[in-house]
Amino acid sequence: DRRRQRRGRAGMSADGHRIDSAEDDALRAVLDTPDHVRTRGALANTLSFAWRALLKIKHTPEQLFDILVTPIMFTVIFTYLFGGALAGSTGDYLQFLLPGMLAQTVVFTTIYTGFTLNGDIGKGVYDRFRSMPIWPPAPIVGAMVGDLMRYTISSLIVIIVGLLMGYRPPAGIPGVIGAVLLLNVFALGIGWIFT
Repeated sequence: DRRRQRRGRAGMSADGHRIDSAEDDALRAVLDTPDHVRTRGALANTLSFAWRALLKIKHTPEQLFDILVTPIMFTVIFTYLFGGALAGSTGDYLQFLLPGMLAQTVVFTTIYTGFTLNGDIGKGVYDRFRSMPIWPPAPIVGAMVGDLMRYTISSLIVIIVGLLMGYRPPAGIPGVIGAVLLLNVFALGIGWIFT
């Protein structure tokens, strides 16, 4: 009985109208094509979500403030407020302060992946991501890659402000690059807690 019903409905549209064979063949060609939705690779999906995470920075004022203003403000304030009293000069104090400012600045920005993921789950956006033909971990991995960019930008701002104020890294450029990489690994570890 079911086979007869299927055969009887084969030439019918959803609203009960008869479909001619040319329309039926065209419809079957579209629906039967395995590539009608091309899925991109895991790397492309991850980079798309990383770009989405970076775009949220300009639309969320507190994230923009934490990335751009907070590193400059804390570095300048603590250097000139405590530098002369604790180390005798601001230049000497900056050698101790800047690494701590790097860690503090990055730790302040680690909360945003968990915060935005919570917002996406609450609004139902994450459910849409799960229903899309993408690499399943791409929303979370992409957000973390976006955070790596955020951590690097914050670190570079602190380093540039420190260099303008007289900081001279004892290990040179390779030491600074190694410190930023180590700081990014540390920040990813803290960021996963919030995620």
